Amino acid sequence: MSNQTGDAGQRGGTDPVRRGPPILQEKTVSELQEVIRRLTEERDQRSRRRRRNLLIVGVSLSLLAHVALMVYLSYVRRAVPSGEFAQPVSLQFAVIHDQELTQILDIDSQELEPEIPWDHEDLSANDPAANLDPAIPAASLEISDAGSVPALGGAGTGAGGETTLGGGGAGTSFFGVSSRGSRFAYIVDVSGSMSHRRKFEVCMAELAQSIQILPDYAYFFVVLYSSAARPFDSDWTRARPTAVSNLIRWLNGVDPGGGTQPGNAFLEVFSLRHRADVIFFLTDGLIPPDTPEAVGTLNRRGKRVVINTIAFGDGQSQEMLKEIATKSGGVYRHVSSDGW
Repeated sequence: MSNQTGDAGQRGGTDPVRRGPPILQEKTVSELQEVIRRLTEERDQRSRRRRRNLLIVGVSLSLLAHVALMVYLSYVRRAVPSGEFAQPVSLQFAVIHDQELTQILDIDSQELEPEIPWDHEDLSANDPAANLDPAIPAASLEISDAGSVPALGGAGTGAGGETTLGGGGAGTSFFGVSSRGSRFAYIVDVSGSMSHRRKFEVCMAELAQSIQILPDYAYFFVVLYSSAARPFDSDWTRARPTAVSNLIRWLNGVDPGGGTQPGNAFLEVFSLRHRADVIFFLTDGLIPPDTPEAVGTLNRRGKRVVINTIAFGDGQSQEMLKEIATKSGGVYRHVSSDGW
């Protein structure tokens, strides 16, 4: 009897401990659910913060890129001559998705280092400009008192003593007369008198050098004249290396001869679809007396073009050249041929 009671007591005492009270089990499940809920909320908050940070980074990068693009386009637009032919600029904004931005941000910075091949080949071996190099460099040419002190690589001094720069953007120099702009026209005398005392060789070498200085985003237009005008091309040429090499080959095939009639050459330049910023006008002889008035009339029909004039060797046209330069805001210079 006592054994049965003891056994019953033992079974009765062990069952509650093994199974546990129902209220304790409910409390434990509730706590687990609360922990899971807090973990889920924390995970969602981290995900939202990460997405917000990625969005901030993406917007910042996009703003920086577009600000840089607008600054660049503003600079390019200032370099383009104003007028009725200015072209509108269209901007397109890009959108970067979260996944693409994450992939971009996870790229190792070492993978972004470019491999720049270096070619040691001498690129000047086949340069056609070598045929035009004069024995006397242009920088050493004597400038007479009729002009002003040479300004290679800087500003020229006009007939009135003021500093003259044509436009903005690129820059170049022709026989010491420096100007800035984006479109440069050269009206150069190749009459028969240019064949005397190596004037033609020196002039063509200086012309080639002046155009080689131009950056490849600038434009040039070359028209040689004697009794008639001989343009290099029918429109503006961008100063890329290939175009400059083609011009130099063309200059090597020119022979001087004929009279001194620049009128048609000026008509060629002022008839171009885009107006020049700067004109370099060179002659070694006596030009027709109506040239200043004719050039002034052409220049008054639109935006004023800076015209730099050069009396090359012979100064018999210096008064007319001074008048053309002064009325256009350009520079007059007399380059002496002594010592050639």
